[in-house]
Amino acid sequence: MSILDRIKSMLRALNQPNASADSASAGDLTAVSASDDTTPSVNHTDALILVHHLDSAGNELQAPDMIAGKIGEEIHLPAVNVAGYHLVHIDGLTRWFTKPQARIVLTYERQAGQPIWVYAYDIDQRQLIGRPTMYRGQLKTPYKVTAPTVAGFKLLRSVGDLTGEYTTTSKTVLFFYRNANWQQTDLSTGFVQIKTLTAVYPYPGATTTNYLTKLQPGSTYKTYMRVRLIDKTTWYAVGDDQWIAESHVQLTTGVALLPQLPAGYRTQSKHPVQQTGVVSFVPGKRVHTYLEPYGRYLTTVPHGERVTLIERLADDNGVVWYRVKGRGYLPGRYLTQLDPPY
Repeated sequence: MSILDRIKSMLRALNQPNASADSASAGDLTAVSASDDTTPSVNHTDALILVHHLDSAGNELQAPDMIAGKIGEEIHLPAVNVAGYHLVHIDGLTRWFTKPQARIVLTYERQAGQPIWVYAYDIDQRQLIGRPTMYRGQLKTPYKVTAPTVAGFKLLRSVGDLTGEYTTTSKTVLFFYRNANWQQTDLSTGFVQIKTLTAVYPYPGATTTNYLTKLQPGSTYKTYMRVRLIDKTTWYAVGDDQWIAESHVQLTTGVALLPQLPAGYRTQSKHPVQQTGVVSFVPGKRVHTYLEPYGRYLTTVPHGERVTLIERLADDNGVVWYRVKGRGYLPGRYLTQLDPPY
């Protein structure tokens, strides 16, 4: 039912002998102030009503509408449609022309604009930090976005309009942060060779770890990021949430430290399988798969997912790799509950 239909229904109710003001306004969100609606006798006296469209502060939103007629005739209101506003109050409304000059005041309120979404993003780990924030306001009113404070992180930069007006289109603002203990970062696509028995830690600078397996001297791993901390120590990422200290490794930017595989490697160590397994990494995290062993990242699989394995191979370091159907290669140490178990 349109607003005009609702108004007419309310006016009809007002003119019923037993009608009350409460029954006329029941179920309506707008407040209506109606003048005396006793049915007048129709005569030929000209009548004019001015319909004013005001905001909540009393400002005219558009030129008043004029409704002409004769005293005693029924009033036909114009279409009520002010872009960006909705009607909240009506004053002076009658069903008939009752006097030569009168006025009806329609009061409007601004509609709500679309929200401004604010995200805090860890630029190095490429993940959100905390929950998104939503700014709300009325259409065409100004907004100003401020960077959220994130414990343990420092703000680097932002992307998106920090100031502006609420519109009919949602907007997004991204704030990029870096761990407060990280002084410098860079991507590293080299390889490291382990010099001594080396523990793997969940983040740079950690002193405790849940990883029980240590990296053996002489083994080689690809690195994906290098981080220099404010305490001047340097750490290398060898996988998701897997970090080793620079003091335990020898670094090269080439492929000289790649394992030298035997000539018959592909025919002797690589063979198809028909198995399933469960990814075992860190609860709530995802582990990378590779385009080829020791190669580039391909995709990720979540901890706890059961995957289909179609190939098994081993290198001369004794590292076992499985090819996950449609997902690339995954080191065997990240798989449990193999079925069949061989």
